[in-house]
Amino acid sequence: MNTANCNAVEPSLASEFESRALERLKAAGLRVTTPRRLVLRTLGATRKPMGAYEIRDAVKRSGGRIDVVSIYRILSALAAAGLVHHIGSVDGYLACTGRPGEESKTLHLICSKCGCVQELPPSQAAGIEIGVTASRQGFLSETTRIETVGVCEHCR
Repeated sequence: MNTANCNAVEPSLASEFESRALERLKAAGLRVTTPRRLVLRTLGATRKPMGAYEIRDAVKRSGGRIDVVSIYRILSALAAAGLVHHIGSVDGYLACTGRPGEESKTLHLICSKCGCVQELPPSQAAGIEIGVTASRQGFLSETTRIETVGVCEHCR
């Protein structure tokens, strides 16, 4: 089975993500640097979460240079700006494809076979139920990220 198609992003969509991300960096008052651009380009081209070392290797394969410490700093800044998500169950980072302002409520469908991730907004009902359940425990929910692991349509 060829999972490359499942994880690859169409070049036009990858380019669109990079452009939107660069605009959001500028709007947030963050500098647009070559290393940030390289990380955004790398993450925007795949639906598979990547760790810092995988990002470094992908940047090297594309002819760029970047060190892992810089990648960790960049990922932290990009996550704070709502441009990437940390996918905890696979300990990797993924380009945020959701609408600006909705990064704090996401549903990630993670394929256990090919590793691709689909980002969706959770249903309004699910968001309300999570908020109510948290509130009953005296907890004020700020961020909701749901990770569901299974098998994607392509791999089935």
